[in-house]
Amino acid sequence: MKPIEVQQQFLRVRFVYDRQLIDNPLALQIPLLQSHDPEVSLNFLKYKSQRKASNMIGIIPAGVSLYAIFYREKVSDGFYWSIVGSSFLLRTYLNIRATKHLTTAIGRYNSLLPNQVGIQFEPLPDNQQVLGLTFTKNF
Repeated sequence: MKPIEVQQQFLRVRFVYDRQLIDNPLALQIPLLQSHDPEVSLNFLKYKSQRKASNMIGIIPAGVSLYAIFYREKVSDGFYWSIVGSSFLLRTYLNIRATKHLTTAIGRYNSLLPNQVGIQFEPLPDNQQVLGLTFTKNF
């Protein structure tokens, strides 16, 4: 198991797993579910189902818009905008909740990783070798 690093950028989130940049969080499914932790699995599967529900809700305004194009007189402005607005609000809510579940799953996954100890050799400017010991503890 390797740690998952989250890189927040302006209007974009990227993940680093095993020195690979990942743009789609669904690509983290394999390492997250291989942790065999029920809390990680539950949170990731909630994330996945809420994103799927959000995408399905996104189809509704598209369908109403197509219907309104062909049958303009049968669709009132109030009905159209209430469908578009409510689907926007519901999708926003589901996406925020899904992101919280993903963040919880990644945080729990990273807390399960064992402590890491490493040794590193590094040359000084006068060509002498220095031995360094590092210890990483997940909190």
